[in-house]
Amino acid sequence: LPFCTQCFQVPTDPEVAKHAALFHHVSLVMLPWLLPGSEYLAHELMATMVFNKDFIPEGQIGGPEAAEMSELRVQERSSPPLQTLGPLLREACVQLPSVRGCYLSHLAHMEPSVLSSRDFHLGRTPWLNTQLLPELSGPFLPSDWPFLPLVSLYERAGAPDGGGLQVESLPAGAVQSVTHCLQWLLLLEVWREDALRVVLPVAKLARLACIFLCSSDLFMEMPVQRLTWALFRLLTRPSQLEALDLNSPPTGLASFNDLYSALVGQFEAVSFGDPLFGCVILLPLQRRFSVTMRLTLFGEHVGLLRSLGVTLEQLAVPMERFTSPPEDSLPLLRLYFRALVTGTLRLCWCPVLYVVALSHLNTFIFSQDAASQVQSTSQAQGVDQQVETARRSLLRKTHYLTDEVLRSHLLLFRLPQKDAELGFNTYDQLPPIRQRRLESVLGTQGTSDSKGE
Repeated sequence: LPFCTQCFQVPTDPEVAKHAALFHHVSLVMLPWLLPGSEYLAHELMATMVFNKDFIPEGQIGGPEAAEMSELRVQERSSPPLQTLGPLLREACVQLPSVRGCYLSHLAHMEPSVLSSRDFHLGRTPWLNTQLLPELSGPFLPSDWPFLPLVSLYERAGAPDGGGLQVESLPAGAVQSVTHCLQWLLLLEVWREDALRVVLPVAKLARLACIFLCSSDLFMEMPVQRLTWALFRLLTRPSQLEALDLNSPPTGLASFNDLYSALVGQFEAVSFGDPLFGCVILLPLQRRFSVTMRLTLFGEHVGLLRSLGVTLEQLAVPMERFTSPPEDSLPLLRLYFRALVTGTLRLCWCPVLYVVALSHLNTFIFSQDAASQVQSTSQAQGVDQQVETARRSLLRKTHYLTDEVLRSHLLLFRLPQKDAELGFNTYDQLPPIRQRRLESVLGTQGTSDSKGE
């Protein structure tokens, strides 16, 4: 009660208003900790404090401009700025009353519990059927409650239909609801990051994926796209990238691989080469994540490479995260080579993965460390010989390619380079050690070629 009394003085008492941000922090921390029986308190917090602009002084004293300057200073590699962060935050602050209405409407089904809880907390004994609290089954709200409108829309529209509905077929007000949800998430990520600290980065990514899975074109709506770009840039900050662990399944999913398979299928069906959707597809293909997702794309959905046209400038993640360390999966290396040779993977269609494939194949075919460079998933004897055989085979096939451009790229590839015309640097000619390696392999007769490569 003293806390609430102080809070209500914020709009009128300048001394109390100095601590408005602190009160807001406390209310956001309290909200997901309230247990069943406290629904009235949760409703009051959301109705009076959580979405009240008076408790978010950053939105009134140059906060949007400061956040925009911080983004320009810190973000080394950003996605295309469809709209800078400042205007998005200013608009989110203006829309806070509508944002509040959006979240309260998604909790409208809890009205009986709120009324019962109100009578209990206000001591209205004649209206109570029992003084016993409801069964303790966890907090009243989930820890990821800010994503509630987004997840709710996916459960109503995306899950049953497989994401095939157009915006016109979505429930009434769906675009506006998603927009308000994203505005609130953006505000929390920038000014109240601690409130979302309990939501792991992998869970944030999974929730944002609902935007692409609940409809065939919701992500193309301009307000939704601008806000999603901004949130994606924040999710790919260096600190967030380090914390992103796709091996830990987000709440409600058996594994992230299942979600990724659904995303890839949706991209192939409805994306039309959208760069935002493309960046989301590329993010889990970083070298440190499971090879299963890379095998899924190059093995089962290789056709989407023609529309995955994200450029190196648009890529929100440093290229080194895709090319280092060298790839150690022989099946994937063979798929890389097959995609390049058959023309499925081309620089003009899919520049990012073209450079990734060149980098890994070039490193592999010219490496002479059979023992440590690649380890097969099988533990059978002779694995080192298998690796060396595959290496020699791919190098020989590369040398005899009839596509002179591809042959030159594979043999002379040096390093990825975002500012280069091709997206990578090449040697003018093979270094002596590589030339000797090539001559050695070409002079070796044997059964190096593996069937089916």
